[in-house]
Amino acid sequence: MKRIIGKYGVFLLVLVFLAAISAGCGSTEKKPQAAGGSPIKEQFVGMGTSSSGGLFNTLGVAMSQLYSQKIPGVKFSTQVTGGSGENCLKLGDKKLELAIVSGATAYEAMTGEGQFKGRKITNMRAITNLYPAIIQMPVLKSSGMNNYGDIKGKKVNIGQAGSGSEATTLTVLKSFDIDLKAFTPQRLSHGNAADAVIDEKIDAYINIGGLGQSHQMKAMTTGKVKIVPMDPPDKRAKFLKEYPYYYEYTMPANAYPNQNYTVVTAATGTLLVTREDISEELVYQITKQLFENISTLEKNQSIAKEITLKDAMKVSGLTLHPGAIKYYKEVGVLK
Repeated sequence: MKRIIGKYGVFLLVLVFLAAISAGCGSTEKKPQAAGGSPIKEQFVGMGTSSSGGLFNTLGVAMSQLYSQKIPGVKFSTQVTGGSGENCLKLGDKKLELAIVSGATAYEAMTGEGQFKGRKITNMRAITNLYPAIIQMPVLKSSGMNNYGDIKGKKVNIGQAGSGSEATTLTVLKSFDIDLKAFTPQRLSHGNAADAVIDEKIDAYINIGGLGQSHQMKAMTTGKVKIVPMDPPDKRAKFLKEYPYYYEYTMPANAYPNQNYTVVTAATGTLLVTREDISEELVYQITKQLFENISTLEKNQSIAKEITLKDAMKVSGLTLHPGAIKYYKEVGVLK
């Protein structure tokens, strides 16, 4: 009898031991899987945007929400930042996995020019061009300003320090031969700059972004503000020749309230970028889910209607990430 009990006791101990091992294995956290079953190493992804309420920020929030729903096991979040310049630096320092940046700023970061002189960002890779980033200058009608040449002697916001708008504005001013000492520069967020124009505390502000930005809609609704062209024309032509990643752009009439006229200016791409070390499968899914769910983004982000595969690879000379290339080859827009 004792021998039988002993045998059963050993058997029971073995079962308990195996059950413990099984339970331990079952509690091991699984890596997120893509739809095709390939592992994705990243579980948390931060996206750099812009100041709160800016178009980069509102679009970035909508995209992050979409990705969190569509890509299992990966949590996406957005960061409020100073804009393109800060986003490029944070990508370079591996403090972000994704960012929305101006194509012009991305080009300068890649080549070590402008604000990135001596600080070239070599690990940045493009995913897609989202929409044209348009240089826009709303001015007080009472300021007497009719073009960019009228900045001298005025109080003009040039964008937050480190932002894409600041970098672009400084580039424009240099090409137009306008020194910062020739006027009183301000460095406010777009939203604060719009309020300052409405309150007649400043004469104008320069920003770069898509049509329909909320701060600019607010300013134009007052009837106190107009958008001026990037003139004189010879200075605009000089700017476009010096910076070939920009192109002439005609803003259509009625893009904003009280704007029943076209505005000739310049534009560059707005890019979704990442780091070279982010996994190919994750970037593939980011690209795929973006283009397969544009209609979802359009419901609360009208700018999303400008996101097209036709213009996806207008990335200002940046290298495409292999994950994006994989998707573009899959849908036939890249051979």
